[in-house]
Amino acid sequence: MKIARFRDGKRVVYGVLQGDKLVEIRGSIFSKFRMTDTTHDLSKVRLLSPTDPMEIWCPGLNFLEHLEFAGQVLGQDTPPIPTQPQPWRKGRNALTGPNDPIIIPKDSEGDVHYEGEAVAVISKNCRRVTPAEASKYILGYTCGNDVSDRTWQGKDWSFWRAKGADTFAPVGPWIETDIDPSELDLVVRINSDQVQICNTRDMLFTFPEIVSCISQQVTLRPGDLVFSGATGVTVAIRPGDKVEVDIPGIGVLENSVELEFDSKH
Repeated sequence: MKIARFRDGKRVVYGVLQGDKLVEIRGSIFSKFRMTDTTHDLSKVRLLSPTDPMEIWCPGLNFLEHLEFAGQVLGQDTPPIPTQPQPWRKGRNALTGPNDPIIIPKDSEGDVHYEGEAVAVISKNCRRVTPAEASKYILGYTCGNDVSDRTWQGKDWSFWRAKGADTFAPVGPWIETDIDPSELDLVVRINSDQVQICNTRDMLFTFPEIVSCISQQVTLRPGDLVFSGATGVTVAIRPGDKVEVDIPGIGVLENSVELEFDSKH
């Protein structure tokens, strides 16, 4: 089942995707809901990020092919292979939806990169669960883009602006509740050219392991998002580009790239 969050006039509602229609639902996607007789044409609504999370989590370095590149970005030797997840928070303010623009800050030097990832959506309060239990706390999966300013990553002690600037966390287009997260192909395209491909089977730590790790100290809430991590060497995106994160079986997250408007000029 594909569950989307969208705007209908002044209302923000959820719907289940059926063909090219969204069937509006009543109730909570995190507990019980029912389908209504109200439908919306997918092409006529504005899709939003699939949830409104309290927190967005990323696992740290989670693909072997990304280790050497990460060391180059940070001006360090290749980091050692991690023995456990190294989760960190991505700013909630960075969240944006499908078809919304990624805004490159006007004071950025322009070395802003995509990181196409799969994203788990938490379904209920999750605290001190084991990896074996963690899947029961995941509603489904969607597409995400951990947008990152590589210059700021190298300059700052933390990733607060490099990965947490406004619009640096596009997520969508909807949640797929019936899919195996251990065998997901993940493709990124810029202006229709493929620039990244991987499979979640190459994750160093699975979604249940990452969720379990976070839950030992932090309670995850319904709607919170947990990214998979990215792979390989990435390249910069530029104003005017169209970035697509495509996970077959889930959907395509598409965002344009724009430069922040300077209101003083």
